[in-house]
Amino acid sequence: MPSRCLLGSVGRSCPTRRSRPEPGGRGVGRLPGWVAGCGTTGRTPAVDDPRSAAAPRRQELGTSAGRAVGGALLFALPLLMTMEVWRAGLSIPRYRLALLVLATVVLVVLLCRFFGAGSEGTRRRDWLADAGVALAMAAAVAAGTMTLFGLVTPWVDWQGALSLVAIEALPAAVGASYARSQLGAGSRRPMSSTYRHEVFLMAAGAVVFAANIAPTEEVVLIAATAGPVRAALLIVLSLALMHGFVYRVGFKGQERLEGGPVRAFLLLTTVGYAVALAVSAYLLWTFGRFDGVDAGVALTQAVVLAMPASVGAAAARLIL
Repeated sequence: MPSRCLLGSVGRSCPTRRSRPEPGGRGVGRLPGWVAGCGTTGRTPAVDDPRSAAAPRRQELGTSAGRAVGGALLFALPLLMTMEVWRAGLSIPRYRLALLVLATVVLVVLLCRFFGAGSEGTRRRDWLADAGVALAMAAAVAAGTMTLFGLVTPWVDWQGALSLVAIEALPAAVGASYARSQLGAGSRRPMSSTYRHEVFLMAAGAVVFAANIAPTEEVVLIAATAGPVRAALLIVLSLALMHGFVYRVGFKGQERLEGGPVRAFLLLTTVGYAVALAVSAYLLWTFGRFDGVDAGVALTQAVVLAMPASVGAAAARLIL
């Protein structure tokens, strides 16, 4: 049945084709005047409302920000409530603090570069924006939490407050970027599994675990009572934990032994432990644990801290 005009009083059928062009080229592609308003649906085209289009975007931004806050608290809360960190914020040399801030920025930028942190884009400006959001949310969470605890008063001692925020931002920023990319309903692109990415992931996991323990006195006390034999046993235990978590005990995300167990142990487990040991040594140096001690004591402290750092490195490979 032919469709009818919207104006029911007209009573004519709507044509299905355009009228033929008039001689002389006038009226090409035009319909007769009485056809105005005709259509097969009887409805006028809908006009998009900019406000309705912006609402889902605002909701997505709010949800992403909430995930970032949750991830920052999840990763940084132990450090936020550690007394040794409060003292370190006032005593750490400024050049070490600047290096720590630089390391935090580089770490978060690379995390966002490799597997994203929220947006769907893969261009440089997209992952740089992701890193900026993660760092900003981490700083806000650290500053707000410590102000709530009464640990800092920015209006009285802004330099001390800035130092504490810079220290706390390291695990908080990693947690914010991880939560925005991996804990949402629509996690972004999977990270390509290359060797350098595997090594970088182990470094990121080692940083998160070691940063929460490096400022504490327990590392110094354990290292003071541990002789060479205990230090060697700690190294063996750390290597066994790393290799077992990733390849042997059946955790979700467990990897297959490609190229044989010896190759995997040498190229990934041993290298991963070396990365965890280096991360541990850097964090201990940053917090002043190597000041005034000889090389043997410093190495023992690094070995002690490398055990939880190696667990973090293995966990990062399983999770990410």
